[in-house]
Amino acid sequence: MKLVTKIILGLSAFVLIALGLWGVIFYFSLVGELTKEIDETLADYSNDIIVWSLAGEPLPYSDAVAYNTFEIRDVTPEYAAANNRIRYWESITYIQSQDEDVPARNRSCIFKDADDRYYELVVSVPTIERDSVSEHIVKWTVILYVVLLLAIIGIDISVVRRNLRPLDELLLWLDSYSRGEKPGPVPVDSKVVEFRRLSAAAQDAVDRLESQNEEQRAFIGNVSHELQTPLAVCITRIEMMLDDPSLSETQAVELMKLARSLRDVSRLNGTLLMLHRIDNDRFPESESVDFRALVEEGTELYSEIYSSKSVAVEIHVSEPFVYGMNMQLAKMLVNNLIKNAFVHSPKGSVIEVSMSPAGFTVSNPGSEPLDAGLVFSRFYRQSSDTAGSTGLGLALVHSICRSYSLEISYGWESGCHRFSVSR
Repeated sequence: MKLVTKIILGLSAFVLIALGLWGVIFYFSLVGELTKEIDETLADYSNDIIVWSLAGEPLPYSDAVAYNTFEIRDVTPEYAAANNRIRYWESITYIQSQDEDVPARNRSCIFKDADDRYYELVVSVPTIERDSVSEHIVKWTVILYVVLLLAIIGIDISVVRRNLRPLDELLLWLDSYSRGEKPGPVPVDSKVVEFRRLSAAAQDAVDRLESQNEEQRAFIGNVSHELQTPLAVCITRIEMMLDDPSLSETQAVELMKLARSLRDVSRLNGTLLMLHRIDNDRFPESESVDFRALVEEGTELYSEIYSSKSVAVEIHVSEPFVYGMNMQLAKMLVNNLIKNAFVHSPKGSVIEVSMSPAGFTVSNPGSEPLDAGLVFSRFYRQSSDTAGSTGLGLALVHSICRSYSLEISYGWESGCHRFSVSR
């Protein structure tokens, strides 16, 4: 969710709650104030009728004054003693002049005349229809909410988005940054102190990362280069010792194990050196590469090498995948994917290679999926991996694809590992 959207939703929820509370408070405040005014009117009207009644003056018609109605009836002293208090209540009262029932506010009180006769006076005054008032308040509250919501959205678009533009530019700069590539200057076109500090912190972090990356590349390259010659010398001397007829069988076996281990170390060192060269763009030559020919050549080679596993290969080519890159790296890319499929396929299984103008996919059966987030990391190996694997083959594939803007992805489908290379 974008920051602007979150701000709009947060403000909308706050305004909705605030307006809802305001509507409830306004309704009860309005009804309370109107009720207070009506009660004062009822009290004055009741006092006037009582004075007129006790003075013997003629009383007005029941609903002649502002549609007010009243009723005076005789009551017993016992009733008067039991109800000697002023009561207010709501009811529906018939107004004769209007010939309809209307909501009314009622007031009752007890009084007596000079002859000690008790009377109960009930006065009614038309009042507001609360349902109608509540409907109007809800309607206008909703209208006000919509107007405020549109105003909030307009303010967010015109103010918040404009003020957050430096943050958007910084995020675009970070998205365009790729490790190992010299980024352009970080955008700092803002007068806001926090954004300027954030831009400076991002630039400092990227500079430190690039410096550390350069140091790491130089270290790996130097170490790998310096190790290559001693390893080759050791392997050569062991092979010379194996030609000595005076060696016992036990000594020969141990020397062969040592030579095999040194070859593994040499292969690992060579792969690290190759990664270093790729990361430093040491393969400038480029040509149009037909990957169909490389796939056919690679499958033929590894079918012979791993013939003991009896793994079959099915190649499906709708149209060749042709891409401009270094031929040596293209062969490494294809051969590493095909070799990986042969090494990790069970005996008697089938490897499938499908190709189209958009790319190609190498699929091989497996027992469980790999970690998609780590599969292209250096030295990543599952517990079920074949012994002797360096864990650098897929990392080398990933590095080659990244250097030529190719997409490499891993998927698990129907019990098969699927490695796809696409434009």
